[in-house]
Amino acid sequence: MKAAVNPLDWDLGNVPPGVAWGGVDEAGRGAWAGPVVAACAVLDAETVRKWGHVLRNVRDSKKLKPERREVLAAELKAILPAYGIAEMDPMAIDRENILEATMMAMRQCVSNLTLRPRILFIDGDHGPKTGLPERLVVDGDALSCAIGAASILAKAHRDALMIGQEEVLPGYGFGQHKGYGTALHREKIRELGVSPIHRISYAPIAGLQRVDEGAREALHRSLDQCNSVDELRTWVELELRPVYGRLKLVWVETLRRRYADRLALLADAGEPPGVGR
Repeated sequence: MKAAVNPLDWDLGNVPPGVAWGGVDEAGRGAWAGPVVAACAVLDAETVRKWGHVLRNVRDSKKLKPERREVLAAELKAILPAYGIAEMDPMAIDRENILEATMMAMRQCVSNLTLRPRILFIDGDHGPKTGLPERLVVDGDALSCAIGAASILAKAHRDALMIGQEEVLPGYGFGQHKGYGTALHREKIRELGVSPIHRISYAPIAGLQRVDEGAREALHRSLDQCNSVDELRTWVELELRPVYGRLKLVWVETLRRRYADRLALLADAGEPPGVGR
């Protein structure tokens, strides 16, 4: 039986000598709550020479125990010549759809790099169109060291975010299920209602919602009272986000259009849309 190729050896056999390369992967695409997170891990010959003993331990993040994954994520952040991490929140996921939100996160994590690789290995069969040469690799987190490293960074980052939600939104068990669709998660939604970080475009969440007509009406009134770009931004953070889980998706889409109209009105009145950004 042929021995499996170590992911680092796979990378070295698939990149030209002397060039930096990167791997891109995501975490949280299938979750019901929380962001989708993408990461890009950059490797080069010098890093392989110095830290090959660490890189040969890189595997698909799903095959690592959480404790080991956290340790590897910290080691990778210390040894990689560059890495980038980006998030797209539930509101962006509901607005764009999960595939496009994932591609947006991938493009952003690559744009965050301090060192631009010559080629990117992308996990899956959809390319984010980063502007760099991309090679799509199905099951890439198991084949490629760079993609595996990106999967570890993305998963560790997202897990930490979801554990942090335990204090912000106690009772949902986000530290246990990380927002994925488990029986416990469904039970907690039935008990507590849909939270502000749930993805209301997902059918299981929409089916569990207890919507609030009063919240919708209050949002329309407060939105119409915003008289600057800063007030619009504050409206999103302090008024829309806290009640997001109690709104139908169609209501949010209507509010989004009214928000855009309000922004255009302010621009016509003399305040440029970029003020306060």
